[in-house]
Amino acid sequence: MPRAALERLHGALAFLSRLAPPRQSFAPALLLPWFAPAGLLLGALFALPAWLLCRAGHATALPALAAWLWLVLEIWATRGLHWDGVADLGDATGSNATGEAFWTVLRDSRLGAFGALHLLLAFSGHMLALTLHMGADGWIFVLLAPCWSRASVVWLGSMAPAREASSLGGLTCAGVTPRLARAHVLLGILLALLPPALGMLPVWRALLLALGQYMLLASLARTARRHGGLSGDFFGACIQWSQLWFLLGTL
Repeated sequence: MPRAALERLHGALAFLSRLAPPRQSFAPALLLPWFAPAGLLLGALFALPAWLLCRAGHATALPALAAWLWLVLEIWATRGLHWDGVADLGDATGSNATGEAFWTVLRDSRLGAFGALHLLLAFSGHMLALTLHMGADGWIFVLLAPCWSRASVVWLGSMAPAREASSLGGLTCAGVTPRLARAHVLLGILLALLPPALGMLPVWRALLLALGQYMLLASLARTARRHGGLSGDFFGACIQWSQLWFLLGTL
């Protein structure tokens, strides 16, 4: 791999996780093409210890313990950054606030009831789906879920404008070119069709997976447009909800 590509991949890992210390500053726009490969590496990191734990014995509780370990590693590696987006957006949308009041709630670091409920739903959904996949040896889905979810950043960025050009959301949207968006649509199609090609899912399930993902993205984009545009919290929430949908949609 060319040195420049390795540096971009390193930058994407540093931007999305604590696994790679930043060596130089990169704008999110330059790193976007490497979000999905970085997600694949993260998926391997989360899946390997969980797989080893499941192979340690035959106890029926091991898939659940492995699922919990997967989540612990994900939260540790990402510093809980994307989960914070789930909570913040949950509070803001649950408040029914509009205009600047919506953004005041979104930026409030305190956790409200709606944010807590969204976190509970997202975490329990991950726990359930991961446990079922690991119990059925569906490790390819456990591996690919972080790749799918990091690719969703590009998908969402192509569907709605940013609220502030200088914000994290604005810098991310600025990097979503038509060419990059088309490439990531193709990537999504390939990821959805890989399980049917391996005989692990029927084709109609791949179509359902794609349709559900589109509906999720359309809902987030519609909410963003209604309140003035995308922000970093929208992208964080998109990553976690897309990851959950991939895990649920492939059961």
